Amino acid sequence: MCFARTSKVAAQTPAIDTLNKKISLYLPDDNKKAVLLYTLSTQYIYSNPKKSLQLIDRILSFNPKVVDKNVISSAYRLKGITLYYLSDFPKALSSLQKAYQMDKQSDNKPGLPGDLASIGMIYMAYSNFPEALNYYQQAARLLEHLPKMESDATAVYANIGLIYSEMKDYDKALEHVQKSYAIFKRLNNTNGQANMLGNMAVIYSKQQNFRKALQYGQRAVALSDSIDDKIGSAREHGNLSEHYSKVGENDLALASGLKAIELNKVLSNTKSISYNMNNVAEIYFKKNNLTKATSYGLSSLQIAKKLNILEVQRDASETLSRIYEKRKMPDSSLSYYRQYSTLKDSIINDQKTKEFTRLGIQYDFDKKESTYKQQQLLFNEKLKQQQLQLALNNAEIQKGIQLRDLQAIQLQNEKLQTQEKEKKLIISTNKEKLQAGKLKVLSQEQQLNKLRMNQFWLYGILSIVVVISVSIYLLNLYRIRQLRYKNTLQLQQSEQQSRELTYQHQLSESELKAIRAQMNPHFIFNVLNSIESYIMENDKKTASRLVQKFASLSRLILENSIKSLVTADKEWKALILYTELQALRYNNTFQHEFIQPEDLQLSNLLLPPMLIQPLIENAIYHGLIPSENSDKQLKIRLEKENNRLKITVEDNGIGLTKSSKANRMQGVKEKSIGIESIHERVEMINLQYKTKVAGFSVAENKDHQGTIAVITLPLLFVAEEVPETVEA
Repeated sequence: MCFARTSKVAAQTPAIDTLNKKISLYLPDDNKKAVLLYTLSTQYIYSNPKKSLQLIDRILSFNPKVVDKNVISSAYRLKGITLYYLSDFPKALSSLQKAYQMDKQSDNKPGLPGDLASIGMIYMAYSNFPEALNYYQQAARLLEHLPKMESDATAVYANIGLIYSEMKDYDKALEHVQKSYAIFKRLNNTNGQANMLGNMAVIYSKQQNFRKALQYGQRAVALSDSIDDKIGSAREHGNLSEHYSKVGENDLALASGLKAIELNKVLSNTKSISYNMNNVAEIYFKKNNLTKATSYGLSSLQIAKKLNILEVQRDASETLSRIYEKRKMPDSSLSYYRQYSTLKDSIINDQKTKEFTRLGIQYDFDKKESTYKQQQLLFNEKLKQQQLQLALNNAEIQKGIQLRDLQAIQLQNEKLQTQEKEKKLIISTNKEKLQAGKLKVLSQEQQLNKLRMNQFWLYGILSIVVVISVSIYLLNLYRIRQLRYKNTLQLQQSEQQSRELTYQHQLSESELKAIRAQMNPHFIFNVLNSIESYIMENDKKTASRLVQKFASLSRLILENSIKSLVTADKEWKALILYTELQALRYNNTFQHEFIQPEDLQLSNLLLPPMLIQPLIENAIYHGLIPSENSDKQLKIRLEKENNRLKITVEDNGIGLTKSSKANRMQGVKEKSIGIESIHERVEMINLQYKTKVAGFSVAENKDHQGTIAVITLPLLFVAEEVPETVEA
């Protein structure tokens, strides 16, 4: 009865025909061709080991031309495994030892465990279990430190389980094999699953549980046949034959035994043939076909002597002794019985020696077993993680499939809609030809209606603008009269109050200058011209939006202009509306951005109204508009800095130097009225609040591209009591 020694040879590979075609087209004997031949040889190892061996020898023939020596060491390793399947154990061991030396010299860490495990497999074939265990343990220690080699580690631990079986510790052997089977199943390794099922059948047979042995043996045969694994099929048919024989199913046992011999002859596996022939001889003996029983028994004994397999020689000698006894040939029966007795004593002595060795290594083996159990727990955790990842991947795949189906349906709908549109277009074309005359009349009427509507919008907007302008004028007139009246009353108070009123009056005057600078007639005229232009172009939405922004800006200015301090959110909104109107005037030739901290509540802060607007106006008129830069940017940033409020107006226009030159050439005053007003208001704020926090500066960027203006103000909150001021 034979165990399946597990050894991972290759991962998923392309079809044999595809590989043969690539190799025939690729002429040079170099690294790439060696890899292709290696991949092809792994395809033949289970179905045609001799063919696999020929391909490996072909790789080794042009060894000096291969740059990657790991390919050569892998070829030697595969050759050793192939020779193992062909029962040429001495050559297999030599090839595997050469692979191990090469991998050790090149420090090929992934290759070393495979070399050691395969050498252990050869020693198991020699029934030298202590030496096999030694090599398997070395392989297991190396695999502990190598990620993504779970399948290799599983194969090693499965073979350690077989050593437990040889030591007659069947419970531990079954535990190892069952765990290895579960991991191979999760990894979709069919060959590994078949091997473990066959091993479980052998263990159950040794425990005299022949029902389960038959059940698992049949599953192992079915899996091996499904993947055309001739080596596995031959081994499992041979084991299944013994299982059938133990329960008295001689016909089924004979069929499986002969099938195993047939497959092993194709594979040239003489060792397995000797086992199978002795088993078939036993079955023919039970069926009382002594002629065939003698023939198969003698053949089995001859092969076992040639391969020096003592166990088969012993069993074949015993079988032949009983056959000749039944054939009434006592001399031959006695001769073979003597051979049987001699071989039995020799094997018993050898087993005693191995038992002493086993006891010597049992402690170390149990220690490694503990490590193995810990690794199994780690494998189980990894399994859970991989299962979760697999579930997520499946969900993503299903989502992709649904999306692909939806796109296909949408594409089909688009095609149908396109066809429908083409039909409608043909019908529409015919109708247009019939209604050509009517369209001309309708077109003239529509043009007339458009002109009337344009006039209506123009008159309406002009009326609104006139009303707003008159309101602003009257409001300013009223404010001036109120200021004069209150200033007259304030002059009658103390000298200190008189100075404060003077400061407040100057502040109010600077605010009025800011209002006039912001809402100057030239700006109003340009906005109205823009509105008229959009109306004439029948761009009602843009014209309406421009009117709304202009009206909102005017309302905010009216609201803010009657106070010396307003909430920062209203002033910020007025600045945004003003900048958007300027952007619309100049066809959005520049980009603007207003930046404020998310944690700063503008509704709780106070700002002097219309203090920042002149800086925005200067940045647009004198910096951005004259600039030839294609990417004009205006940034207004509000931020809190210690106990101050900092407002920065930055542009990437022509800069102060070029702006001053351009203004001198065009006859514009070099010193801006708006800038003077800001300086005055900053000085008044410092005097009013008796602080030097307020400040104002204008500078050119380091690269002379644009200007940065910065205003700093004291941090005033709505809840704070501020000094009484005269309303502007």
